[in-house]
Amino acid sequence: MFFTIFKYELQYWFKKPAYYVYAIIFFLLSIFIAASSAGIFDGLTVTTGSSKIVNAPIAVNGIFNSMAIFLFFLFPSIIGASVFRDYKSNMHSILYSYPFSKFNYLSAKFLSSFFVVLLIIIIAGIGLFIGFRLPGTNQEIVRAFNFSAYLHSYLIYIIPNVLLFGAIIFGVVTFTRNIAAGFITVVLLLFIQAIAESFLSNPDNRFLAALFDPFGAQAANYYTRYWTLSDQNELLLPLKGVVIYNRLMWLLISFLILIGVYKKFSFSQNTITLNFRRNKGERVIKQNFGGITRVHISKVNYVFSLKNDFKIMWKLSNIDFKYIVSSWPFIAILLVGLISILLFAITAGELFGTKTLPTTWQMLLLPGGTFTFFINLLTFLYAGMLIRRGEMARVNHLVDITPTKNWTLMMSKFIAIIKMQLVLLAVIVVAGIMFQIYKGYYNFEIGHYLYELYVLMFIHFVIWTFLAMLIQTLIKNQYLGLFVLLVLLIGIPLLSLAGIEQSIFKYNQSPNYQYSDMDGYGSSFGVYFIYKAYWFIGGIILLVIASLFWMRGVTHSFKERWNLASKRLTKRKRFVILLLAIVFFGLGARIYYENNFLNKNYSAIEREKQRVSWEKEYKKYEDKAQPRIVAVKVDMNIYPKKRNFKASATYKMINKTNQVIDSIFLNYNNYPSSFNFDKQTELVLKDSVNNFNIYQLKKALQPGDSLELKIDVKNKENTLLRNQSPVLGNGTFINNFQIFPSLGYSSQNELTDNKTREKYNLSKNDLRPEPSDSTALGNTYISKDSDWINFEATVSTSKDQIAIAPGYLQKEWEKEGRKYFHYKMDSKILNFYAFNSARYEVKKEMYNGISLEIYFHKGHEFNLRRMMKGMKASLDYNSKNFSPYQHKQARIIEFPRTLGTFAQSFPNTIPFSEAVGFIADVDDSDTGGVDYPFAITAHEVAHQWWAHQVIGADVLGATMLSESMSEYVALKVLEHQHGKEKMRTFLKEALDGYLLQRTLERKRENALMYNDGQGYIRYQKGSLVFYALSDYIGEENLNGALKKYVEKVQFQESPYTTSIEMVDYINKVTPDSLKYVIKDMFKTITLYRNRIVDVKSTVLENGKYKVDIEFNVSKYRNDNKGKRFYGDKVGDTISYKSVKQKKPILSVPLADYIDIGIFSEEEVDGKKNEVILYLKKHKITTINNKITIIVDKKPTEVGVDPFNKLIDTQSDDNRRKL
Repeated sequence: MFFTIFKYELQYWFKKPAYYVYAIIFFLLSIFIAASSAGIFDGLTVTTGSSKIVNAPIAVNGIFNSMAIFLFFLFPSIIGASVFRDYKSNMHSILYSYPFSKFNYLSAKFLSSFFVVLLIIIIAGIGLFIGFRLPGTNQEIVRAFNFSAYLHSYLIYIIPNVLLFGAIIFGVVTFTRNIAAGFITVVLLLFIQAIAESFLSNPDNRFLAALFDPFGAQAANYYTRYWTLSDQNELLLPLKGVVIYNRLMWLLISFLILIGVYKKFSFSQNTITLNFRRNKGERVIKQNFGGITRVHISKVNYVFSLKNDFKIMWKLSNIDFKYIVSSWPFIAILLVGLISILLFAITAGELFGTKTLPTTWQMLLLPGGTFTFFINLLTFLYAGMLIRRGEMARVNHLVDITPTKNWTLMMSKFIAIIKMQLVLLAVIVVAGIMFQIYKGYYNFEIGHYLYELYVLMFIHFVIWTFLAMLIQTLIKNQYLGLFVLLVLLIGIPLLSLAGIEQSIFKYNQSPNYQYSDMDGYGSSFGVYFIYKAYWFIGGIILLVIASLFWMRGVTHSFKERWNLASKRLTKRKRFVILLLAIVFFGLGARIYYENNFLNKNYSAIEREKQRVSWEKEYKKYEDKAQPRIVAVKVDMNIYPKKRNFKASATYKMINKTNQVIDSIFLNYNNYPSSFNFDKQTELVLKDSVNNFNIYQLKKALQPGDSLELKIDVKNKENTLLRNQSPVLGNGTFINNFQIFPSLGYSSQNELTDNKTREKYNLSKNDLRPEPSDSTALGNTYISKDSDWINFEATVSTSKDQIAIAPGYLQKEWEKEGRKYFHYKMDSKILNFYAFNSARYEVKKEMYNGISLEIYFHKGHEFNLRRMMKGMKASLDYNSKNFSPYQHKQARIIEFPRTLGTFAQSFPNTIPFSEAVGFIADVDDSDTGGVDYPFAITAHEVAHQWWAHQVIGADVLGATMLSESMSEYVALKVLEHQHGKEKMRTFLKEALDGYLLQRTLERKRENALMYNDGQGYIRYQKGSLVFYALSDYIGEENLNGALKKYVEKVQFQESPYTTSIEMVDYINKVTPDSLKYVIKDMFKTITLYRNRIVDVKSTVLENGKYKVDIEFNVSKYRNDNKGKRFYGDKVGDTISYKSVKQKKPILSVPLADYIDIGIFSEEEVDGKKNEVILYLKKHKITTINNKITIIVDKKPTEVGVDPFNKLIDTQSDDNRRKL
């Protein structure tokens, strides 16, 4: 009987149109994903990069994982429905009378549906294979078909996952006889997965995440997390260790679930339900069984007015709403959603282990894409369930013959879904306020909650509801309708990959709104509202169309429904649709006209071609001599209420070259501008597309001659659809590069991918020039048209705001209802300045003759003391160790988070985002995270030395001199404040950040002293390297070398200093035994693989403890693509292989000094603190090492490089507890 049932089930599915729809959707989806990743749309959008192989094993597995979300939503309607279908058709009582066993029945049902799902995902795999090889794809990023990569994904991940989740869904639907319960189970599983990943993402918990992840993705990620580009392109996914444990464990769980289903299943069972309001039945007996009862039936009056239709609609919506909210699937989602938001809130905004205060805007970010996805999912699910509720209850014909109008029935279900969405949005409010109360934060901002959730977010969900009502009305199979809606929800944003980029062509897409405490929603609300109004009108059209196809009675074919819809399309409905269409297309045309005709709107491919055109047309002028800007005087007028600006500037320029200059090349911005020279010129080229002008001087500029340029610039008028200005209502932050022109050709906008450049017949791009490039040595990496300048600015703003620019305030006055501020620098600065304006509160303090000032938003006073402390500590450290501070003032200026989450250092002025530092919730206890308001402040103040005194040439490694050094100062200042023990959190996160971000590298990764400017090198790696170096050669020695270096190069004119020069100074104070450190850390990409192998502690007779430690130390090098090398020359690789190992450990020759640490714990005030019993460097020359150390107290943990000073690719096994 097994094969009879199995064969019947397969025949059933192969006759079902839904099966072929699922298969076709997966097939086309996989083709689209594969082909787009392989560059088939390169003619419509930007060219696909050439560095990553798109069908490498890890990439193929990643695509399968991304498609898993769609796959799981097939389970309830295929695997779950296999047994449920017999109950639904009332055939179960007949079927169960046949002579087959429970085992044959259940196994045939499950395995047949399991096989059907596998066929669909196999078809998806075929789609991937075809998609990678379609004509028009870039075959340079597609390797030969690797059967083992597909086989690995299927056998190790896809089949076990289908088995596990299929078994769960099979059991849930079989026992509840409710397919909706199966869908909710999928949602709950995805919820739980997201929560688990969030909490297990901590480096210390990654092994647990890898072991217990039911999807297996974290198990693979445990080994592939830090794979470089070369590894990603070449290596097969690992099948070892935790991957095997994970897969075997979940396979076992799958079989246990199936065994449990088998044991509990009964042919005569009742459905399992969760009813929280169970009515207790009463047995009928003589005493309570009445006789004949006279019933008075009141007369019924039928009213068919519009008012009555609305009443019926509302009452029916209440019935449907109660059906939704009383169902256990909805209750489950509600509770899990509430819990998940509260759990996500615990780590929200966390940086270096430090939380942020639970401000309302932070709480509103918590739902993120996950919770909003599930609101949409429930919308799609219940739209189908409500539309077919009568059919599921087998009362649809009774409903259909009632005198209730179609629109009344349809709108009642629409309103019920809207009510459900309102309840789900309330979960966010409740969770947010609960967490704020828990954290002792009582500034709830109820109005902000209600406005964002019930105005801005709510309209987004309503528009999706319109589409859900149409799709679920058109498609008879509600679960197929759900699947189609999910594909649209996830797929519509992906249309950008095919060149469809403008939001008016993608349903319910719009520019998003942004909120900050300083500026509210700013200008983002207007454009968001217009786009949503546009799609809302479009959604109403869809709802009207849905009413035409509303099912009533018995309909068999789409043709029949089409004919019925045609009859329902009365003149009134035609007029309504026509009117709505006129408004919809009229508003869309207005948006399109403003975006594409009144303003410039370039597609991604147009911008790429524009970059090509820029380089081809003007690269020839790159080395043409230009005068240097030596002085700038600015008149900046900011109009916050209208969000406008009007500025003028005067550049004084001098020909510092030994060449005669006959032409000026002016590179400007999109703002309306005018340029006037104080010498006669002729405009010989004006390129309004690339914003590039060439002026020919009537009289050439001789060496030493000067020239003045007068600039006037303003923004175009702002509209609801277009914000044409960087000015904000409160919190303006504008730097000079945003509004003022520069001189000469700029290479910043050139294409960097060499294969893309080859496509356009461009030569290779090497990013930054080599340190030996004499031309590049003449420029700083900040600016190519100036050295050090004199600066003066007058800034005006509205009466209620303070305007700030670098320099010292010379005069402040009011005129015609506006405030004016005149600033002037008393010494030369880089050509790098900014303007700020906001309604600021000010905190001031004098420190060693320096005026320390913080300009902050009222209500953001939480961390001002820490910032003041950070300024003082950084000023002291830099002044003591390097050189005197060049200014008499240091200012921190808050700006809105909508402009970014960073801080930036200008001369004596540091704009600082409200999202970093100002709202940090610092825990000063020993177990607390890093005090990052203090640390970031120390970093930015350090830039007053490392950028504003010492500035690197525009060559490789320039950012090491500024960003890496500022990060080093911040770490040392932090260490002096909090001790070395607390640095491990910072160093571990820096290490993880570096190793993780380098996996995203698509061009090249150079060694630190030759870096191209990537953030993960200059920040994360730079901080690790300099901190470790100070530990190796001593902080005093390192700072002494740096001080000599600063004395030589501070305020240096052209030619500018390089990283090579700095490293030479460091090298002079480095002992010969540690010269390898310079090579490993600065000149090469060297990584370690250290681990504790075994440890044993023995109590000695004298009460001391003998600790026997076995540990491995190995290191290797990467080239700039991430390929590994285990030697500097042929034959110098060392290796070690234990008895248990299959493969030997390889390493570059070792003569390294590595920290070995032994630790204990002591309890202080009920908390356990780590105590260092032993920490010394040992010279290591072999991979495997065994040492014995005597300590005074009982050890609890040992470690090799225990504080993560070295760049170790798997640092979680550097320590081991005893």
